[in-house]
Amino acid sequence: MWVLVFIYFYDAVPYIEQVSAHDNMIRCFQAREALAEDVGKGAGYFQPGQQAICIGMNESTDTQG
Repeated sequence: MWVLVFIYFYDAVPYIEQVSAHDNMIRCFQAREALAEDVGKGAGYFQPGQQAICIGMNESTDTQG
């Protein structure tokens, strides 16, 4: 499983939120792109003080499918 998390700073305090969970890395990265369109600059880029990452949660993470 892959989890998309969103990290941002507000008044110099870091926050992290789980956005979604996915069966594979490709779907997670697609969700990251969509999040960049919604809250960031688009095209996979985010505003200063923001970032989103996909984290593999299993020891043997599936990168395909």
